[in-house]
Amino acid sequence: MVVASRQLHKLKICYVLSYRAPDYIRTRSILRALRQIPDIELHEAINTSTGIHRYLETFRKTQEIKKKHDPDVYFLGFRGHEFYWPLRRLVGIKPIILDALMSPYASLSRERKFGGLGVAAASAWRFLENGILNDANVVLTDTTPHLHFYQQEFSLPSRKLLAMPVGAEEREKEIDSVEYKPPVHPQSEMSILFYGSFLPLHGIEIILQAASHLRDLPIRFDFVGGNEKQARKLRSNCTNLAITRYTHRQWVSFDELINVTIPGADLCLGGPFGDTEQAKRVITGKTSQCLALGKATVIGSINEDVGFVDKHNCLLIPQGNPQALADTLRWCFDQRHQLAEIGERGRAIYSEKLSVDVIRQLLSKTLSELSRT
Repeated sequence: MVVASRQLHKLKICYVLSYRAPDYIRTRSILRALRQIPDIELHEAINTSTGIHRYLETFRKTQEIKKKHDPDVYFLGFRGHEFYWPLRRLVGIKPIILDALMSPYASLSRERKFGGLGVAAASAWRFLENGILNDANVVLTDTTPHLHFYQQEFSLPSRKLLAMPVGAEEREKEIDSVEYKPPVHPQSEMSILFYGSFLPLHGIEIILQAASHLRDLPIRFDFVGGNEKQARKLRSNCTNLAITRYTHRQWVSFDELINVTIPGADLCLGGPFGDTEQAKRVITGKTSQCLALGKATVIGSINEDVGFVDKHNCLLIPQGNPQALADTLRWCFDQRHQLAEIGERGRAIYSEKLSVDVIRQLLSKTLSELSRT
């Protein structure tokens, strides 16, 4: 009778998030996938404030959901490391799925995030991160290389690791909250888009070196992202390399990004191009987003069998190689008539290997296994 009773009720999931960017695409993709699983009951404890008060806000929301619904499983979204132990104390022995995605320890120690100060703090953070990862019931990341990193660096057993793509906003052309307007520029000019946070793994310097080899062509590079310091460095590097055909904006809204900025580009730079350790383990969110919108996308190759084929469903190049990037961009300029078809085949490989539907299937299986333990 107890087993029959358990089969009748839906598995109750509490998705917990306390992140400075609560609308990050990873979160959007996972929530969309969870909402599509018919045999679960989803509750959301997600911060709306972005300052330090977000932790207290998320804790209170989780506390209320626990008291009212007593969830079976808690799902701590990216980047939840600093919230993990308060959550564990609150929920006791209930299973926690941690969306680790990328390792903060690796970012501090090997990507030198926050410079020397970050490197100095890396050892202490590694101790904390190791405890969190080994306590969590399931640890999510995004690629097989990342999965292997967690196994080797933190001795995590493969049974608790799951590689799950980042996903993207899968918009059809009619679902627009921002009216699309074609870009205004000379018809002979080709526009190439890069957007992101200008981290070392993205390889902005590689992009600029490639651009310096293409000054003879009417190609405009449109950059979106970065902070003020990075913007100054971008302008300085462009001046030093005699790059004049470029624009830079530090920010655009997500609606504008997916409805205007990406659709308006002739070609998108997904990367990563930086050839750092982290770059060798990721398929960037911008890669997935541009592919999902059917745009021809230049991708930095990693050791992950997704089905990317150069000049068929993407433009695939080795990382850390500005000449290879320049050669590919020159080919794209000469073969612009092929880019639309490459973009459509890119959308197909996204749907097959990287989409929200893939995320839904993986999560459904993982939750089913958790419910039986």
